[in-house]
Amino acid sequence: MAQAPEFIETIVISTRIRLARNLSAYPFPLTMSDTHAEDIAYLVGEELRKLDEFQRYDIEQLDRQKALFLQEKYLISPALMKSKKGVAFVSADETISVMVNEEDHLREQYIYRGFDLYKAYERISGIDEGLGSALDFAFDEKFGYLTACPSNLGTGMRASVMMFLPGLAWSGELKNFLPDLKAGGLTVRGAFGEGTRAEGYVYQISNERTLGLSEQEILEQMVRMTMTLCDLELRAREEMKGKTEIRDRCLRAYGLLTNCAILSLKEFLTGIADVRLGLTLGYFKTRDQKGFDEFLNDMRPVAFRKSNGLEHASERACDEARAETVCNALPELVRVVGKRIR
Repeated sequence: MAQAPEFIETIVISTRIRLARNLSAYPFPLTMSDTHAEDIAYLVGEELRKLDEFQRYDIEQLDRQKALFLQEKYLISPALMKSKKGVAFVSADETISVMVNEEDHLREQYIYRGFDLYKAYERISGIDEGLGSALDFAFDEKFGYLTACPSNLGTGMRASVMMFLPGLAWSGELKNFLPDLKAGGLTVRGAFGEGTRAEGYVYQISNERTLGLSEQEILEQMVRMTMTLCDLELRAREEMKGKTEIRDRCLRAYGLLTNCAILSLKEFLTGIADVRLGLTLGYFKTRDQKGFDEFLNDMRPVAFRKSNGLEHASERACDEARAETVCNALPELVRVVGKRIR
């Protein structure tokens, strides 16, 4: 697809394509033996090695902090973390991950920063074709790719878009729009997928129907719905701009984040969401959008502990370090429009 319009960059955070596959010669993960699981992980690893450079992570051998770190980056799922047979293969640039022995034998995914469903699909399809040429995927002429859960039958593909939707959340229009999404075979979840809550106005929009539609039809449907949501979000943001209480909330959030000695994770997430909102509404400006995005990534709880040597520190110590970090970094990245930051 052509380059996404600039306004979409303030709404769409990332794009992901995930493919579910199973090997025809083995039982589904729920009933397979440890030997089967080891065989599958070995076979997949050998074929991936021929396609690109991948790092292997055996979930049972990872300490919890490392596993949570991978989950924060959306490279593994909460379900894989619970699998004693689980293995993840992650590309060197951390855009591709292949989860082995989760709900299905393989969950292949590509994550693209920004909005380009077709690019994401093209990239992961190359990996899928490479694996499929050497491994016999379970496939039925009538039902398509066979999966452990019937909801993934057919293409086995889930296309998802992570979106920042403060306007629709504020107006309540997103809740009103849910029936239309569901009728179109789409769903809204939290940032980490099924069973998770939305935090900081961030929502994951994805297709639920995989049977009876082609990959192209799913992609086209997702593009249309994403553009519709972007249009609605922009309208909602325009309505927010004239609300003094919204500006006040954003300014108060900025004031708290830049003037505190103790900052809990919950306070940070709530406050930084309103700072992001203030940026989109023009109450704040940033000198470095890329730097601000990197700052947000670095402030994820496990990443923050890891980068600051706080892996074994108490929550109180983390809260104090978080306050100091945010107080120092945020004024360098974001300024209030019309007000001088001392």
